[in-house]
Amino acid sequence: MIKHITLLLTLPLALTGYSPLSFADDKPNIVIIFMDNLGWGEPGFNGGGIVRGAATPRLDQIANEGLRLTNFNIEVQCTPSRSALMTGRYAIRSGNGTVPLGEGVYGLVQWEVTMAEMLSEASYATGMFGKWYLGRTKGRFPTDRVLTNR
Repeated sequence: MIKHITLLLTLPLALTGYSPLSFADDKPNIVIIFMDNLGWGEPGFNGGGIVRGAATPRLDQIANEGLRLTNFNIEVQCTPSRSALMTGRYAIRSGNGTVPLGEGVYGLVQWEVTMAEMLSEASYATGMFGKWYLGRTKGRFPTDRVLTNR
C-alpha cells in the first residue's frame, strides 16, 4: 500500500503582530508537518476535508499561506520515511530502513546529521513535537542529539 504524505513548508509572507525587528533576519520560518498514514485526498487542500468526513481548516490555511512541496519519495513504513526526511538520505543508508522489531541497538547514530542540526547551525531555533521513533537505545533518543542552538 502506498502512503501519501504531504510535506508542508510554510513560508509566511505576512504575519500579524510582527515587530520591525522581525525583518532583521532574512531567513524564512520553516514548519514541517509530517503526517503518518494520511492519504493524499484526506485534507481539504487536496480535495478532502469535510467531503472525507472531517474538516481540516487549520491545515488548509497553512497550505494556502505557505509553500507546498508535494514530491517526496516515501518508504512503506513511517520510520524509514521519517529517517529519509530528517537526514536527506535513503533510510537504508542511515540504518533505519525498517521499523524495528525485537531487541537490540536501533536508531540514528550520533554522526548522522539531521535537518534540525543543519538548521540549528544556521542560527534557527528548532523543535520537534510528536513521534520520534528513530531510536530506542540509549544514545539514540531525540534528547541525545547535540544541537548548537538550544
